[in-house]
Amino acid sequence: MAQSRNIRIVLASSAGVLQRIVQLLTSLLTLPLVLHLLGESGFGVWGAATSLDWLSGALNLGFGSALVSLIPRCVSDGQSDRGRGYVTASLYGGAALSAIILIGGIVAMQSGAMETPAAPFLFAGVALALNIPLSIATEIWFGLQKGYVAIAWQILQTVLTFTLVIVGVLTDASVTFMVAAVYGPMLVANGASLLHVLLRHRFLRPRWRLERDALETVLTQGGLLFAVSIAAYCAYAFDNVLALAWLGPEASATMAVAMRVCTTASGMVGAVTQPLWPGFADALSANDQKWLRRTLRTGMFVVLGLTLAGCCLLVAFGAPVITWWLHRDLHLGPTLLWVMAAWIFATTLTHVPGSLLHASLRLKPQIIVLTIAAVAGFALKYVAARQLGVVGILAVAPALWLGFVAPIYFWLVWRVLRGLARPA
Repeated sequence: MAQSRNIRIVLASSAGVLQRIVQLLTSLLTLPLVLHLLGESGFGVWGAATSLDWLSGALNLGFGSALVSLIPRCVSDGQSDRGRGYVTASLYGGAALSAIILIGGIVAMQSGAMETPAAPFLFAGVALALNIPLSIATEIWFGLQKGYVAIAWQILQTVLTFTLVIVGVLTDASVTFMVAAVYGPMLVANGASLLHVLLRHRFLRPRWRLERDALETVLTQGGLLFAVSIAAYCAYAFDNVLALAWLGPEASATMAVAMRVCTTASGMVGAVTQPLWPGFADALSANDQKWLRRTLRTGMFVVLGLTLAGCCLLVAFGAPVITWWLHRDLHLGPTLLWVMAAWIFATTLTHVPGSLLHASLRLKPQIIVLTIAAVAGFALKYVAARQLGVVGILAVAPALWLGFVAPIYFWLVWRVLRGLARPA
């Protein structure tokens, strides 16, 4: 059992890293092509419309995220009926939310309460709404500890997007077509992934009847997971806006580049650690304490090794590589590079313990801790910006994570393990 769990985690982690690399390489290739095709003004519209794709993971309000913890418990306990009820509740909830957004948008436009968006933004909005129930397929695959299958569909999505972008460039396509080249493959890949998982695993196929208890469980746990994500996101998401408001456009440009590098590196580590979440949930259900402790240690060593290696490369070679990439020198000094390295190290430090806390459904303490960090961060960033500029704003997050968030996460993990060790 433990060996099978380890194999699935390694497969999903490896696939996740591969997907991130493919995504990064295709982005580096497609951005200059789209800029050349559409010009600066068209590229700006395309960039704004496609930047909304981050909402694809947030719009389901946690309906899918809850399944990552719930499905492994049901499978381990042999309660397939309960798992089917959870999937039914998630898909029905996602479909209802999609319908509310679409119908609400149509009514608002017909009544004049909202202007009809330009075609690229209208296509993006409709695609994002339709994607809400389809995107739940990814969480079902991860809940089954087969995240590598979901990632294979995501790689296909990236390849399809790249192909359509090339077709658009060769045929001198419009902005709307280039937006569709991003969102169309998303719908196709997620729809095919959902069909695949439901055909492959009959016991998870949704029923016609919706169970109230299952819906309440999915809503409660999904809502809490959504709150955790939003609280963590608010701790750094507005740094670029704050730099623009407090320090001006040049500082904002520097911050934008710094945050892109930091979040890309953090996302790469996240791809490695994400499969631990359903693995921990399965081990908790089986009360496999030995595997939990060993995997926690191994996971932390792997994350620390990867992060420290990446941070060293960033400090040593970051400035010339970023200048080559942008074809412009933003004068990223050694101090800023060190702070970026600290940001990556500190924020990824909680990835592994956070996976265990998610799996054990210790969600409310995470919300409290991350909300405090986000609120305190705004005040500290204002003071730091006046003293140290961009470096000051960026340095607040790692300071809070190292001094406050990470210690509490490790303490919460210790409490989870201690609770397991107590005799029944």
